[in-house]
Amino acid sequence: MIKVDKNLDLVPNLLKKENRKIAFEANIQASDYVDIKDRYRVGSVQTRLQNIYSLKCGYCEKKLLDASKPIEHYRPKRGGYYWLAYSWDNLLLSCAECNTAKGNKFPIKKTKVNYNNEGFKDIHTLGKSYDEIEEPYLINPEKDDIMDKLRFDKKGMIYTDDERVQKTIDTCTLDRKSLAQLREEVFIDFLEDMENHYEYYKIKKDATRFVPTVKKFIENTQRENMFFAFRNYILENIEVFFENRNIANIIKRIHNLKQ
Repeated sequence: MIKVDKNLDLVPNLLKKENRKIAFEANIQASDYVDIKDRYRVGSVQTRLQNIYSLKCGYCEKKLLDASKPIEHYRPKRGGYYWLAYSWDNLLLSCAECNTAKGNKFPIKKTKVNYNNEGFKDIHTLGKSYDEIEEPYLINPEKDDIMDKLRFDKKGMIYTDDERVQKTIDTCTLDRKSLAQLREEVFIDFLEDMENHYEYYKIKKDATRFVPTVKKFIENTQRENMFFAFRNYILENIEVFFENRNIANIIKRIHNLKQ
């Protein structure tokens, strides 16, 4: 989970069209989400979200190259927030696994908001006031920067001491085995390369072989790449991930030079 930059003022035109207003009014009349055509799920909206999220799940940071790319509702359209189905500030990008795990769950600390005669033109700007009323437990990747609250281990498992982050981990199953294994592979590949270089280093006392591999790992630690939070955590906690102090020191030295 990393914060993404989304301009809430640039609402896709399709979400403002008359047929969305008609669908919005039908939902209001039914007090439920009844749009069988899912008119929030259109190409231009999905393309915009894919660009904003760098084609990554907003919760787990998995790349969605050939995978399903559900448009996720932060406040679930079938979980009591039917009037927000076409709200630009309520639409995120997620993977199928996180989307399914989250489902209609939306735990809050305070009082749930209900529809209060908000007009169709107002739905794109309700999130901030709703957050103040409800105090959601779930992290919103478009509003919350939680990088300093995330912890990882060598097995790719994710941890935190923060209540909201933990609730999000639990709700979206960000500690699921398949996801942890993908993160672990990122570290294992880096570790094995470092250990192979170290065997040569013990003989030649030459650290130049480490440089391209470390620089590549650093260069791949970009916000648009998969598992940025995990990669960044490794670089900030080298001693935790590399028991060999010599390797750890070499990586830190190269990292500092790169910076």
